[in-house]
Amino acid sequence: MRFISLFTRSERAPRLDTFKRPGSRCIRRFAGCLLAVLASSCLADLPAAPEAPGAGYVLTNARAWTLVPDQPWADTVVVSDGQIATVYDAPLKPEHTNLPVHDLGGRMLLPAFQDTHAHLASGGTAYTGCPLFDLGELEPILEAIRACAAADPDAELLRGVGWTHADMPDGHSPKKEWLDAIDATRPLVFDDADGHTSWLNSKALATWGITAETPEPPGGHIARIEGGMEPAGTLHEPPAMDLVRNLWPPYTDEEIERGLEYGRDLFHSMGITAFTDAHVSLDTRDEYRALPGFETLAKAGTLKLHASLALGWKASGGEAWLEALKDARARYDGIGAPGQKMKVNMIKFWADGVVEIRTAFLLQPYSDAPHTHGLMTIPREELIEMVRAADAAGFQVHIHGIGDAAVRYSLDALEAALQANGQRDARHHINHVQFVHPDDVPRFAELGVGATFEPLWAYEDTYITDLTRPRVGSRIDRTYPIKSIMDTGARVAFSSDWSVSSANPLEGIEVAVTRVNPWTNEGEPFLPEQRITLEQAIAAYTREAAWINGFDNTTGTLEAGKLADLVILDRDLFEVPVQEISDVKVVATLFAGEVVYGELP
Repeated sequence: MRFISLFTRSERAPRLDTFKRPGSRCIRRFAGCLLAVLASSCLADLPAAPEAPGAGYVLTNARAWTLVPDQPWADTVVVSDGQIATVYDAPLKPEHTNLPVHDLGGRMLLPAFQDTHAHLASGGTAYTGCPLFDLGELEPILEAIRACAAADPDAELLRGVGWTHADMPDGHSPKKEWLDAIDATRPLVFDDADGHTSWLNSKALATWGITAETPEPPGGHIARIEGGMEPAGTLHEPPAMDLVRNLWPPYTDEEIERGLEYGRDLFHSMGITAFTDAHVSLDTRDEYRALPGFETLAKAGTLKLHASLALGWKASGGEAWLEALKDARARYDGIGAPGQKMKVNMIKFWADGVVEIRTAFLLQPYSDAPHTHGLMTIPREELIEMVRAADAAGFQVHIHGIGDAAVRYSLDALEAALQANGQRDARHHINHVQFVHPDDVPRFAELGVGATFEPLWAYEDTYITDLTRPRVGSRIDRTYPIKSIMDTGARVAFSSDWSVSSANPLEGIEVAVTRVNPWTNEGEPFLPEQRITLEQAIAAYTREAAWINGFDNTTGTLEAGKLADLVILDRDLFEVPVQEISDVKVVATLFAGEVVYGELP
């Protein structure tokens, strides 16, 4: 996983290719209208628009892609009481309705985007604390930490998030001495953007009793100074990171609520109105302890997002932990104002780590470290047993799987659940899916398991060139096999893993279609055989994401009866050069008919 800039953008390369607009608009309800300019003469055939003043409005002269096969394109959407009342294939003029009419002037109208794996609470808390994102090199990171320390000299603990291994010299983990030079008098703890490594100063290690004698926690790793057992300053993967997180002062409800509001506003600005928060903790002291914060915003009606919350599995928690998650489901599922009720029926299993620090679990040893395959953060037998139990209890299962072994074992666990409990509309899925052995590609469709990818990672950046290729060698051709899995008929949806990387779906759409850096457009496509069509990419952020998130009955397509969760773009994605998709801007985002970002034309 990697952090990708939300802000930096280089000049665009010359246009290389474009998508052709799908066939001319089919005016199904107006067969007698032979010319588009005469469409208004057919308005007698339209269902009557709502007449109550203020009951709704009309969006017309739109380039509306509905995601509905029988009526893929439309000109007009009538919104009433927060829902889509009607979708028309012709423009509607103000004189033909008493509702306010907004002429979109050919702008694109889509169902609002959705994200199937993001971290709204932890990401928002990181950005409203001491953020270290997008700094690129060690010295700017150290300077940002110095600034945070100077700004809060009385805090007993200084913590933040956002650095990456790619920022560090030669991609190595940072050292405790670098933080000691900034402040050796109080604990300093800074997590990487991926959420797989904590960087501590010597005071933090001493405060929480991490010494040369501290044993290696199962599923985690304490980095040691070469040639000995003295801690070097980094803890890798949650079982090791929790040596600190289970003891440090907890984040307050107010800090987490402020972070949720930050994340909500960011998502709205990017056209997102529904998501899965991919890790919500029950009993931790970290920024993932977000259930009370979500409850507060949902009850107040200020969340303004459809939220499905994935409850974090505790390794070795067993049946007792499953009972705790059942209690949390009973307590929180369905809480919220009308239209904003939270879904709390998902369990997140963290199967392995990441390639960059060689904790992703591979079927064959690492090419540059043949002594290790990586690690499973939850033992395979436990994963199989508890996924089966979670499925039997009616939970949706969401598994972090990066390495090809972790993906295989995750599929094994889901297959065992299917065999033990039978078929149901479970919508289990594996996220990230960075490496998949060819033998496992067809298993997603065969088992009815969804694959959710972060498409923005599927181009050859420094993570791939410097930190992935050397570690996996020829297995690089198994990286992010989006098209291969789609071609089997499996359900594929997209996500961002924000705040690990940009939440902007338009950037992800561009990379899914091009497999090229969306900011520079430089370089050859990365595994070009895995490119998908624009239609497929948009669907993965809308209709298919709604299915994974469990909101497909009310969102994900433009059709009567669905909520008016909509996004208006300044240009038609099917008309701009593919290298400019990420430059398209969100004009307005609507949540249940309410404008929550921008404004209607």
